[in-house]
Amino acid sequence: MDLNCASVLVTGATGFVGPYLVQALCEKGARVKILTLSKSEINSNHNIPQCEIITGDITKPETLEGITKDVDVVFHLAAISNVDYAIKNPVRTYEVNVKGTLNLLEEMRKNPVQKFIYISSSHVYGVPQYLPVDEKHLIAPREPYAACKAAAENMVNAYSSAYGVNTAIVRPFNIYGPGQHESFLIPSIIKQASGSNVIEVGNVDPTRDYTYITDVISGFLNIAESGSGVYNIGSGVEVKVEDIIRKIVEIVNPDIEIRSVHERQRSGGVEIPRLYADVSRLKGLGWEAKVEMEEGLKNTIRTGA
Repeated sequence: MDLNCASVLVTGATGFVGPYLVQALCEKGARVKILTLSKSEINSNHNIPQCEIITGDITKPETLEGITKDVDVVFHLAAISNVDYAIKNPVRTYEVNVKGTLNLLEEMRKNPVQKFIYISSSHVYGVPQYLPVDEKHLIAPREPYAACKAAAENMVNAYSSAYGVNTAIVRPFNIYGPGQHESFLIPSIIKQASGSNVIEVGNVDPTRDYTYITDVISGFLNIAESGSGVYNIGSGVEVKVEDIIRKIVEIVNPDIEIRSVHERQRSGGVEIPRLYADVSRLKGLGWEAKVEMEEGLKNTIRTGA
């Protein structure tokens, strides 16, 4: 798939990842369309390049009629992405993340595209049976967000098998970079470190795989151009949450106190103790993560998160 001059539809373009993807697609020469709930969402987000805007709601199929007509590629990012919100609002999460995906797939069945790329999550793996986690690992979600992502993956695979749609499923591990909402770990720590002498965090023992946003976007493009099936996107490096926090503190203000508080901790039934990616499959497409964590953190802090 040559993205140059291709017609590309992006859902979820007003979130954290979306503007970076739209910018990269425009730089590739693609003709980009954005699905958004309202044009005011675009107008208030100055990071999104100028392109065609389509208003619609993935939970309301009547608003999606004809949306994939004359479209070559769909990047489906629109979703509730905050795990804690999903735990508190499982029904709404299901409506957006599963039924919304189904509504888009159904519209695409009527107006076929050359490629459908679904952005899932590493959370679908649950607690790993082995590390690093590859794409063949068992799917065992532990909370509503992960369960909905897994269910949506099944719908994507079913439409691929039943209707011959060329699909790819992307499972990003933890993403970070400028513009991310402060409900996520790194921007939350940066904000606290910038305005207080004490940082309050939850459990600092788990390990995660953090990948800088530009590396994630380059992975998306590689998959769009030459990938099919399921792909992890991660750095392939296991980092303890405590070490990430200490690195931020070291950059911002080494004198800040780090305090773990019970109210910020997830339950043992939800928390994943260790998680990092095997990205061999994506590397097979010529992809490499280029931004090391210290550089990525400094970039994020410098731009005000």
